[in-house]
Amino acid sequence: MLHSGYGYQVRIVEDLVNIHNDLAASLEWAVSEIHAIQKAARSGSPIVKPRWPMLVLRSPKGWSGPKTLHGEFIEGSFRSHQVPLPAAKTDPEELALLQEWLESYGPRDLFDASGAPIKEILDIIPEGGKKMGMREECYKAYQPLHTPDWRKYTAKSGEQESCMKAIGRFLKEVIIKFSPILSQYRTPVKMK
Repeated sequence: MLHSGYGYQVRIVEDLVNIHNDLAASLEWAVSEIHAIQKAARSGSPIVKPRWPMLVLRSPKGWSGPKTLHGEFIEGSFRSHQVPLPAAKTDPEELALLQEWLESYGPRDLFDASGAPIKEILDIIPEGGKKMGMREECYKAYQPLHTPDWRKYTAKSGEQESCMKAIGRFLKEVIIKFSPILSQYRTPVKMK
């Protein structure tokens, strides 16, 4: 798989009959792999090129939508792209399929009889014209990144320098300042 070549540990989630169990087990696996990589780094013996976990959901196109229409497959075909029920405004069969499809998302659990969002949904919206990103949950764990003075890493006038090398030196210092564990690697790590 392409992403294995990019250096990831790939796990494919594709058991559609038990998708919730498959996804839960896959997420648990991914978190345990991340914890193992973090533990190695924090112990002072980091994995030189860790293979981070990656989950790939393999499902048919239009999986949650209508399966067939007028005897032709929609799910898993090009017909599932963009507007799978193009005549829902005029065709009663398509309108019924559209209604069944949209009701499968459980709107009655999210809206009251008048069509307004239920209290639990409205409680999420910040008051006073604030945006969702202004909720405390969005920024409470924020820690500013302490960066070195970038001017030390610029090229002198009239000199040529690789921008990748310059930004690489800068980012190395950012990482060293940000993570005390990595400060031991101020000199290049020798590969075996």
